[in-house]
Amino acid sequence: MNQVKTCLPEVDFCGYKISRLILGSNPFSGFSHQTRQIDEEMLDFYTAEEIKKTWDKAQEYGINGFCARGDRHILRVLREYYNQGRAKNFYWLAQTAPEFSRFQANLALIIGSKLKPTFIYHHGGQLDLLLMEGKKQQVKDHLKMIRDTGYPTGLASHQPEFIIMAEEENWDIDFFMCCFFNLTGRGKKELTAIKGSEGEIFDQEDPPKMCQVIKQVKKPCIAYKIFGAGRLCNNENQIFSSLKFAFDNIKSQDLVLVGVFQKYNDQIKQNVELACKILAKESL
Repeated sequence: MNQVKTCLPEVDFCGYKISRLILGSNPFSGFSHQTRQIDEEMLDFYTAEEIKKTWDKAQEYGINGFCARGDRHILRVLREYYNQGRAKNFYWLAQTAPEFSRFQANLALIIGSKLKPTFIYHHGGQLDLLLMEGKKQQVKDHLKMIRDTGYPTGLASHQPEFIIMAEEENWDIDFFMCCFFNLTGRGKKELTAIKGSEGEIFDQEDPPKMCQVIKQVKKPCIAYKIFGAGRLCNNENQIFSSLKFAFDNIKSQDLVLVGVFQKYNDQIKQNVELACKILAKESL
């Protein structure tokens, strides 16, 4: 695998040198957060080999961190990738999979995988739903289970107030996954895996609210859905603006996560080149 020369910087993130732009995985599992038709198109395109080619491309362009669900499908592809020697210094941020009936069973699957995770974080939609139902202790029990694995522990949320609560109450976690859009706070019930994108509202007033929280909390953060699940990347100017807004409004040690759909154009190459331009100016 050849390394393309890029200027994508790395920062110390929970003890690891991670590129400031990292890769998401929702498209691999058909979660477009748009329409069922696009979900199906993503599933048809992202065969196991196409997922692995996307991981190759990410590494070639200097992305050395990726988020991926700890479900049986992704773990099977990761096993192939590992056995083929294609995962070099590629840090896996494992997301818990809410469809498992027992949280601990899902963790056992994640940490028992051949390609060990570097970090583990609690799925955002599930965490939000539990907190909205008043089940804070259950969330904290889940986070303790992650902590007990010995891996750096994170939580994801779409709701700024939940990030603030965890920080103010000094929950035992190492980092936050912060969604730019509050998809769970406006009455959306159930999980994406059950009802797809039904009930999700992408409000342009949301990103500044989450960015304010990201800058307020002391723990490192990963900003995600910065493109509004594809709604804010219709052309290169819009992609540049979305990336610039994200990097301009998070802390210097924070990361930005982007999912890619490589079917029509090389989004990894485009995202990395634009991010490099933005971050090069930031360092001046």
